[in-house]
Amino acid sequence: MALKILVVDDEPDLLELIEYNIAQCGHEVITATDGARALELAKSRIPDMVILDVMMPRLTGYEVAKRMRSQSETARIPILMLTAKGEEAHELEGLGAGADDYLTKPFSMKILLARIDALARRSNPQTGDMSTITLGPVTIDLTKHIALVENEPISLTITEFRLLSALISSPGQVLSRPALISAAIGPGVAVTERTIDVHITAVRRKLNAHSKMIRTVRSVGYRADAPDEASAC
Repeated sequence: MALKILVVDDEPDLLELIEYNIAQCGHEVITATDGARALELAKSRIPDMVILDVMMPRLTGYEVAKRMRSQSETARIPILMLTAKGEEAHELEGLGAGADDYLTKPFSMKILLARIDALARRSNPQTGDMSTITLGPVTIDLTKHIALVENEPISLTITEFRLLSALISSPGQVLSRPALISAAIGPGVAVTERTIDVHITAVRRKLNAHSKMIRTVRSVGYRADAPDEASAC
């Protein structure tokens, strides 16, 4: 499937290399060298995905991601964040800002292209015969890719949507962090289990009064309970 991909990086040589390799796979590429221009293009061109460097002039990648998530036109665009900082704290900061995936420089183009493919699959799930799932006040429409709480839509990133879908699809069942990584990010993608904790925290925050529906099972993972069961825990 051909995608329209916005690539944002202030290193001209790397930007050109990424653009060339993505275009070779049949995708349309839009480029920006700073965060302010990236936000303009994200709103005017509406890409299918954004590849976003962290350290840039005018606005950092973290700030760009936060602003994209706060605006309705760009809130659901998948974001793959690039950074030269490999520490877990920086990865968690990127995920906390709204990134769906995170890749540390230097990286091979094969790895980048594989991450793009994986993120594209997560953004366009194969729903099969089941299009809607419900648990208490939460309804997930897998066909329209919409999550509702008390019939009001909530804004989730692609990864958050898939996490909530996995939990709501298996009420009362404990899903381990590796299982959730596979469901939300895909098999074979190297991320820390702490990454899932950050995403779960974001999902709970967006569930507002119903945040206790997602329960932590210490040393194992998470489960989703109907409201009455959650309040009894």
